[in-house]
Amino acid sequence: MHHVKFLVAEDEPGVARILRRALEPHGFVDLVETAEDARERLSVRTFDAIIADVGLPDGSGLDLVAEAMEKDDTLFALVVSGAVDADRLAEAHALGVHYLLKPIDTTQLTLFAARVRQARRPENRRGKIDGVVDAWGIRYGLTEAQEHVLRLAAHGTTRANLAAERDVLESTIKKQVQDMIKRTGDASLDAAVTRLLREAIGVGKR
Repeated sequence: MHHVKFLVAEDEPGVARILRRALEPHGFVDLVETAEDARERLSVRTFDAIIADVGLPDGSGLDLVAEAMEKDDTLFALVVSGAVDADRLAEAHALGVHYLLKPIDTTQLTLFAARVRQARRPENRRGKIDGVVDAWGIRYGLTEAQEHVLRLAAHGTTRANLAAERDVLESTIKKQVQDMIKRTGDASLDAAVTRLLREAIGVGKR
């Protein structure tokens, strides 16, 4: 089972405890107090969601979230603030992230955590991948064989094992891949799979 990972950037001890208690039933919580520490964590570990206080000691939590989402557009995000600020609300809305006011409404926080966990369930991911493959088949006019190659690759079959999985010659796979990426406009099979996975994971994300 996929273990959901939350990165929390919050410098107020009381609020940090509330966030940790609400999120821990849903997965692993890595709690830091500064934007610098959050960036360090993001550089060495992959997270499913980031929760950041707007006013961190060394910078804006919104800036931190924006940077994190630019590097990983599948990341769920939530910002918390002690005051209503129209500009910050507008910025959060533009980023497509949730905005939660203090004192923290743990019900809303729990709903956010549940959405992250649900979206990251392996069976949901597989279903979304298959749905995007079907959509690409129509969008790009892929043949049944090309769809099958794309589906196998998207589910983790390596390039070297595609021929064996489809019980065809390597030269046949090479031709099918070449024709497929010509239709999708991607530079390679890896590029096509990466784009497809981003589209699949992003469906209904925020």
